[in-house]
Amino acid sequence: MSTGIIYIMTTAVSGLIKIGKARTENYAERMRFLEMNGYYNVVGMKRFFAIEVVDYSDKETLLHEIFSKHRVGSSELFALDADLVKQLLLSFDGRVVYPAGGNKEKDFDAVARVRKQGERFSFYRKGIKNGEKIAFVSDDSIIATVVDEREVEYENQRWKLSPLTYHIFEKKNQLNNSGAYQGAAYFTYCGKKLKDIKDKD
Repeated sequence: MSTGIIYIMTTAVSGLIKIGKARTENYAERMRFLEMNGYYNVVGMKRFFAIEVVDYSDKETLLHEIFSKHRVGSSELFALDADLVKQLLLSFDGRVVYPAGGNKEKDFDAVARVRKQGERFSFYRKGIKNGEKIAFVSDDSIIATVVDEREVEYENQRWKLSPLTYHIFEKKNQLNNSGAYQGAAYFTYCGKKLKDIKDKD
């Protein structure tokens, strides 16, 4: 039984991730290579999560089979929520390699909470349609365009609200200590915070 690493990387394309594997001794070099060179003509790759497990090759194959309907051709790219795959990997026996210093049980619970919050929010239920604009609460020159039930476009990239809020505060050097943001509290539509707009029946 061989031990190795299964990893998730995000890409410059929101919602497109890479699920791959590497021998433990090759992992760091593989990450550096992908971050510098991209994969399958996709760039902007960043480490998201990695876990060292027994039978890593078989487990990676199983993941590819489970998510086959979301796979891009024969590549290791998948149109998937990275947190969903992370939550699944956290249920495996193994040692979290990236990010370092995590607690598997707490991380699993935290990911589950974030995913539930994301599933609850819907532009459509609030009566906001594709093509409509939302503004950042403290700077109305920051405008995003609704492109999906839970996603907007900003700076030619698709975002969910919470990661976009983090990105904006990071650019402004105003991150809070937790690094966690409820995106709907930081954007407005027609002058009203998204979190305060009631869902329509």
